[in-house]
Amino acid sequence: MNRLRYTAVIATRNRPDALALSVPLLQTQTDAPAEVVIVDSSDDPSPNADLAQRLDGENGVAVRFFESAAGSAYQRMLGLAKVETGVVLFPDDDSLLFPDAMAHIMRAYARDEAGVVGGVCAAEETTPPPALQNTLQDAYRRRSSDSLRSRIALSRFALEARFVPDVFPLIAERKQAKLPALPDWLDEETAFPVPFMTGFRMSFRTEVIREAGFNDKLGRYALFEDTDACFRVLDSHHLIAAWNAKIYHHKAPARRAGGSALGAMQILNRAYIVATSGEMDSQIRNRTLAFCRYKIFQYLLATSSQFGRDRFFGAKSAYPLAKRLLRDNEPAPDMQYLEARRRIFGGAD
Repeated sequence: MNRLRYTAVIATRNRPDALALSVPLLQTQTDAPAEVVIVDSSDDPSPNADLAQRLDGENGVAVRFFESAAGSAYQRMLGLAKVETGVVLFPDDDSLLFPDAMAHIMRAYARDEAGVVGGVCAAEETTPPPALQNTLQDAYRRRSSDSLRSRIALSRFALEARFVPDVFPLIAERKQAKLPALPDWLDEETAFPVPFMTGFRMSFRTEVIREAGFNDKLGRYALFEDTDACFRVLDSHHLIAAWNAKIYHHKAPARRAGGSALGAMQILNRAYIVATSGEMDSQIRNRTLAFCRYKIFQYLLATSSQFGRDRFFGAKSAYPLAKRLLRDNEPAPDMQYLEARRRIFGGAD
């Protein structure tokens, strides 16, 4: 039997410094990819194209480069069309994998003889891979705000889960309950089921994610595209995390969207994904709207900067449209969502 292989597909835009860190770490994995596919929507693609040409063939791993229109979901689908391996990894351009991360992930797929696992994600680490701990100081600087958010995220999530629970885990729980039994080898691989996988650390069986797809209706930044795709995978397959597969998210300093867009998408995209999840009822609707109100209040408390004020007003303006999207008798959520986007963004985000 042929060894299961994987391809890494990276959607990127205007961040060659991030790619220069992440791609070599892929090429030097103990279980290296068959190839790396870069899908670039940069204003000037030449820096990334030059980088791909320089790295092509390093450690025996080919790097293929494609230009694309902007949109992370669209770019991922374009890259997915190029994949010929049984597994596809979708790291962000600023995802830094530890040397044996993919060996742990691929071993999980190899153990899944019953084919019930559709996706495997890595576990987020709070420090960079050892090979980069010294060199990162000479690379682009991670925002201090990102480092602070990472440190307090677990505490915040725990408080939210207790007092204002997000609706996404509930939707995932309902879908997981309909699936076949979990594999009995998970403990041996230090793996466990997850409700969804965050975008910077997710991999899928290629045939499963081709069936599910990434929804390019979610726009250029496509907030929650990862959760949306994972929900469709959960309709037929389990998602698991490989705890020993470590990854560090060295977030690039440039924001990919303005405050108003991010605030509006936090509310509108959430409502759209809930409306199309196949799990809508009064409990789901009420929890969604309660969490949206909580996010708007949270943003209100962070309006000391112009970005914070823009984010608050973007979220507040999206809330009435989200309520409409979640109505029982509202037909064609795709059309309603696209119309809401046009009203907020004027056709662009």
